[in-house]
Amino acid sequence: MATIKDVDRKLLWVKSGDKCAFTGCHQELTVNVSESPERRKLVVIGEEAHIVAKEDDGPRGDPSMPSAERNSHENLMLLCPTHHTLIDKEKGANFSVETLLEMKRIHEEAVAAQRNSNTDAGLHARRESILSGLSASRARLVSRWIAVGVEADKAEELADDSRIGKSEAFASFHPEKKIAVLLGDFGSGKTVALEREYQAYALNALEDHKAPFPLYFNSRNLGSGFQQSIDDQMTRSGSPQAHATIFLDGLDEFGLERSVEIVDELRSWVFAGHKRKVLATSRNADNLTNGEYVSLPPLTDEELVALLEKVGADRSLAWGNPSDISDALHRPLFALIAADCRKAGSAVPNSRGSFLEALVERALNRTSHFNEDAHSLLVKLGFLTINSGGTVASSEVGGKGDQRKLIETRLVTSKGRALSFALPVLGQYFAGQHVLENGLPEIAKFSARKRDQWREAIVFAVSAGPWNSVNRLLSDLATADPGLTAWVATKAIPSYEKNPTTHLPDSLECATRLQMTRDKWLSEIGPIGSLLQNPEISITSAPLAVATDEEHPGSLSVAFIDPASCSSGELAFEITGEVNINQGEVDGRRILGTLWGTMPSSFSAWPWMLSLRWVRNGIATLLKHRALPLPENNAVQEEEVWSIVRDLTGQKGFTHHPIPCSAVISKVDEVFERTPDLTHLSVGKDLIIDRGQLEHLREQCVSRDLPNIRDGEFHRPYPVPDIEPWQGTGHIASCYSDPILRDLVEQVYANALSIYESLVRTYMHPLKRTLHLGGAAPVAFQCKLSRAPEGSGRIGDEPMFSRVVVPLPIESSSQVSVEFVENLYNEPEYSSRRMNITGMDRATFRRMRPDSVSWSSPSVSHETLNLFNNTPATSLAYKWLWNDLQQIGLTKGIAPVNDS
Repeated sequence: MATIKDVDRKLLWVKSGDKCAFTGCHQELTVNVSESPERRKLVVIGEEAHIVAKEDDGPRGDPSMPSAERNSHENLMLLCPTHHTLIDKEKGANFSVETLLEMKRIHEEAVAAQRNSNTDAGLHARRESILSGLSASRARLVSRWIAVGVEADKAEELADDSRIGKSEAFASFHPEKKIAVLLGDFGSGKTVALEREYQAYALNALEDHKAPFPLYFNSRNLGSGFQQSIDDQMTRSGSPQAHATIFLDGLDEFGLERSVEIVDELRSWVFAGHKRKVLATSRNADNLTNGEYVSLPPLTDEELVALLEKVGADRSLAWGNPSDISDALHRPLFALIAADCRKAGSAVPNSRGSFLEALVERALNRTSHFNEDAHSLLVKLGFLTINSGGTVASSEVGGKGDQRKLIETRLVTSKGRALSFALPVLGQYFAGQHVLENGLPEIAKFSARKRDQWREAIVFAVSAGPWNSVNRLLSDLATADPGLTAWVATKAIPSYEKNPTTHLPDSLECATRLQMTRDKWLSEIGPIGSLLQNPEISITSAPLAVATDEEHPGSLSVAFIDPASCSSGELAFEITGEVNINQGEVDGRRILGTLWGTMPSSFSAWPWMLSLRWVRNGIATLLKHRALPLPENNAVQEEEVWSIVRDLTGQKGFTHHPIPCSAVISKVDEVFERTPDLTHLSVGKDLIIDRGQLEHLREQCVSRDLPNIRDGEFHRPYPVPDIEPWQGTGHIASCYSDPILRDLVEQVYANALSIYESLVRTYMHPLKRTLHLGGAAPVAFQCKLSRAPEGSGRIGDEPMFSRVVVPLPIESSSQVSVEFVENLYNEPEYSSRRMNITGMDRATFRRMRPDSVSWSSPSVSHETLNLFNNTPATSLAYKWLWNDLQQIGLTKGIAPVNDS
């Protein structure tokens, strides 16, 4: 059984004032037994008594209390020998835990009140607060490792070794930072790394009363009053608020919306004083600038082996695993879970969901006498945790018996009258179990913000649930929120699984599931889905023929069938014969395309992933070829006509000289004479026009009925260079004077914004709230432009450009303004303090766009201007749309460049 640690012993004696805490006793516990008045001989007679016994069967014993908490100063009383004996008589039956806790509280408050009358009251309070923080930090680490399956004594040994979990990358990153955030996915060890930094700061503050005071918070426990939480802790510590370092674990734990609020509040606090600093952890970098975060690297092979040996596991576990399992094992959480499984003779899990399943299974085995009760209570606590966005009052879960069952699993900790999971990710996991067991029948009635709050839990549900439950969940979610559904499917289901062991359903069932999920995607993402159902544009919606391979789990072959080869209503088939690639047919049906591969069959929702991939590929093709017509958008039409005219007449370069209409008419006639039966013509890299469009262009040239035509010539729809190239300094922009360049930028960005909004409104309005720019629209672009200063390393007069994006009232129209400044490096947009966007903070954005706050935000970007081609606004709009769709998994990779 573990012993009392020095930090808890010091706290106990300091808080007790060297006197017996039994009511009315006040016996001094350090006695001078010397007979000589000149010499002192001190003898300690005080005894450190446990309120809840150290042993399970001791006085007031409680097996559900973790050993680390039993030896905490909060469970100890300083008593004289007489009263220690008295309270423990008859197994403690005469003095309840509640009675002793109240006795301890009254005594320690009386000692503190007496001490506060002394001149050193502030230093005493500071020291006590730091010692309490160190004790709590150690207890958090012990509880965390016990929850993973590490034995209590070994968990305490890990906690007491300051090298375990310390991140040298983080320690070297943050010294000069005002805000430093350690990024890492769950299980990466970022929480332990933050605890080690906190402990180092706390130990330094004990030695130096002028050192920054360390304050530790968890975002789950912050509630709505962050500033009030800081004030309360600083008041109790007796330290000045101006000189403090905040440690905040889990910026992202309960949704992006709350995390960005906290980031804004942290920045306000940090920059309101000169001696303030914040160290934090998060799984993502949302609302952070590049200089504010660093990623936690995975364990090296040497670190992994050292950790396994530290917990008594076989070091061979570090080698010989498939790459995906090996990657997981290089995260400390998964390494410890795998070590526990190996000790018990179980297989090493093969996915992040199965790692948590293994953790939970072993925890419930510790409470096998009420296994089902404990699981139900854990699911209930998960639901309450996510729904409330923080810790849960113990009484909400159940009575004391229920609370005890939860604590005995070691997955849950109790503090005061609140319960929380020892590992925050378990809250998401069990909330996901709630979704699987009970569904979310109210999901369509959920506000968009409520759905976003549950999205991580839904990811766990989808990654672990059976087909019927998961399919029902995703189908309902897609109807209400297709953008969120695409994000969930991308996060929950891997595109590949090495060496799957789970067999796929039979071929016809696979075909049916793929056809159903594909059609659901196409029907819910908006009119762009209808375009993809046109067989002349895409084979995405074609009938499916599928074959599986019983000898190779996960193996799947799919053929897209020509609808003309099928009877009406036939959409899914089983492949029964050989696929004849040479003749392009299977089972007598014509093939439009084929694919084959290994599905991640351990995840029942794999059909949603595969069909989403088909839809994503179809969308990528449409965006690459700009095949989303906007006949009513003048900006698109003017750019397209200019591009066609230049290509027809062979004009090259960036000067964009006017082109006579007569030259265009002549070129069109040449095309028709050369190819009398022409149906389509390829123009430029990706633009294809049909014969009718070419004939219409000729008619417009004759009638001069186009905005681009002036004085019998086609003109570029934007300002053109007004300085001769030979007078420039090497960059295209040097051929534009400052006023002309400003006008060019303003016109192109205004048109690009108009095109982007038209694309979203016309083709994918159900996705709008989950798009970064679309969710903020209507917006104002507040742009600044300058020439490159000397010594910047830029070419000639290459322009520097920044774009601030802020939302406008919903009834407004989007707008663009461009200001030419002397040196953009001197403007606030180039500062790391990006929260200082004029007239806009996160709270204002949340009020204006409550449904999009988890996907969008006021933003600042520094961009390279590419405005000198034929269709600059169209190119920008499609690039923005591509990047926004990538955020939710509907595109992948870098946006294509498709203009010369």
